Amino acid sequence: MTRYEALMAVRNNFPSEQAMADALGVTQPTIWRWVNQSKQLPAEYVIPAAVLTGVSPHDLRDDIYPREIMIDGHAGFRFEGVDLQALAPVAADHPATRIHATRDFNRASVSKAAAR
Repeated sequence: MTRYEALMAVRNNFPSEQAMADALGVTQPTIWRWVNQSKQLPAEYVIPAAVLTGVSPHDLRDDIYPREIMIDGHAGFRFEGVDLQALAPVAADHPATRIHATRDFNRASVSKAAAR
């Protein structure tokens, strides 16, 4: 389901855009803009809309509400492998290691270090 389809599912749970606006505490023209222009629900309204209608927060905004159970059935920590290195301490005395530090990434300093 796309974000727009999820927004329309929320919209279809109400008898009118005005009813949806009243439930979410916004004006009817705001609902119209969401449906016809942005085609997605703003982040601050995802949880209230999900509670009111039962539409999944993931379907409404998959960019900020990932699924709890992934498609392969694996639940839990999603970032495995290389991403775990972002939490590793950076050795200050090894400039080569510092270039690859992900938590302290700065494109300009990487370019300067690579030029040396």
